Amino acid sequence: MQKKHSWVSNAILFILSFVLVLPLIGTLLNSLFRDFTSIVPKGFTLSFYAELFAGDNQLLPVLLRTVVIAVVPTVILLVLLLLAMYAVQVYFPKLDKYLDILSKIPYGIQGVILAVSILSLYTGGGGILSNRILLLICAYCIIILPYMYQGIKNALLTIEVLPILEAAEILGANKVYAYFRIVVPSMMKGLFATMLLSIGILFGDFVLVNILAGSYYKTMGIYLNEIRGSSGHAASAVSVIMFLVMLGLSFGVNQLNKDTKTKRKSAKQKQAVKAVKIGSSAEKERAKHELYRV
Repeated sequence: MQKKHSWVSNAILFILSFVLVLPLIGTLLNSLFRDFTSIVPKGFTLSFYAELFAGDNQLLPVLLRTVVIAVVPTVILLVLLLLAMYAVQVYFPKLDKYLDILSKIPYGIQGVILAVSILSLYTGGGGILSNRILLLICAYCIIILPYMYQGIKNALLTIEVLPILEAAEILGANKVYAYFRIVVPSMMKGLFATMLLSIGILFGDFVLVNILAGSYYKTMGIYLNEIRGSSGHAASAVSVIMFLVMLGLSFGVNQLNKDTKTKRKSAKQKQAVKAVKIGSSAEKERAKHELYRV
C-alpha cells in the first residue's frame, strides 16, 4: 500500500516539475534556434548569445550593475534590521508588534506609486537626497522590507535569544558581542535564504529602476525591455542568462551553508578531542596520586 502511494506521489511530483520547467525549456530552445515556430526547432545557432557580449550594447556591464544594485540594498537592510531586532528583543519587547505592522506596509505600496512619490518629494530640492542611485537604493530597501523582516524573524524564533545573551553576560561578554558572535551566526542559513529571496526580487525589477534611474543606471530589466523590441531570440537569451545567474547565486548560498556546517562540526570534534585529552590526563594524574599513596 505504501509503495502504491509512493508511486503516485512521485508521478505527481514529476508532472509538476515538468510543468514548471517547461517554460524555461521553451525559452532556452528559442534562444538556441532561429526557427521555433514548429514542434521541432530549426537552425541551431549561438549567435544570439554572442551578440550580447559584443558591440556597444554589451550585457556584462549591465549584469554587474544589476548584481551590485540588488546586493547593496539587501546588505544595508539586513544590518539595519539585525540592529533593530536586537534593540526590540533586549530593550523594547513591547515594540515588536509595531515593528511587525510597519514591515507589512510596503505590501500595499505599488512600485509606480512609490517611485513617483519619491521623485516628487526629493528630486526638486537638490543635494544628496536628489541623487537617483541613492533614491533607488532606498526604494529597494522599502520594497524588500517585508521579506527581509519576516525571514529574520523566523530565523530568530528558532533560537532562544535572551537566555543566550544572559548566559554570555554572566560569562563576561556584553550583549552586543554575544548577539553578533553567537546568535547571528546560528541563524546564517535563514539569513542567506532571506537575502537570496530579496536579491531575486530586485534582480528582475523594471518599474522602479526605470522611473527612478532610467538611463542613469541601466539594469537587466531595462536591458531586457530594450532588446525585446529588436529580437525575441536575444530576449530569450537574456532571460536564460538571468536564470543562470540566480541559479549560481543559489548554489553559492548552499555552498556557504555547507561550509559553515562543516566548520561547526570540525570545531565540535576538536572540542570533543580536547575534552577527551583533558579527561585522560586527569585520569593519569589520579593514577599517579594513588600509586604515591600506596
